[in-house]
Amino acid sequence: MVRAVLTMLVREGCEAAFEDIWRRAMRDTQPRGSLGQALTCDPQQRRQYTITGDWESREALRAFESSAERRSMSAAFEPLRESASKQVLEIIARV
Repeated sequence: MVRAVLTMLVREGCEAAFEDIWRRAMRDTQPRGSLGQALTCDPQQRRQYTITGDWESREALRAFESSAERRSMSAAFEPLRESASKQVLEIIARV
């Protein structure tokens, strides 16, 4: 299993729109191999979001990354964010 961790800095005033787009995308998209997604933020830094997604495998994540659904989601986020970074981590253990 792998965990994708995306950190995004959203433009000031775009927080509600960003959250709404993410919620709609997760409601409308059920990627194969996804084990769940979460949107989080630090209440002290409301413009900084972290999206985590657990995946059955790197191959499942790669398939989603090259999908039309992911391209559409990224296009919707693009005008709302100032910056973004991503890590893909191996899950060693879960309890």
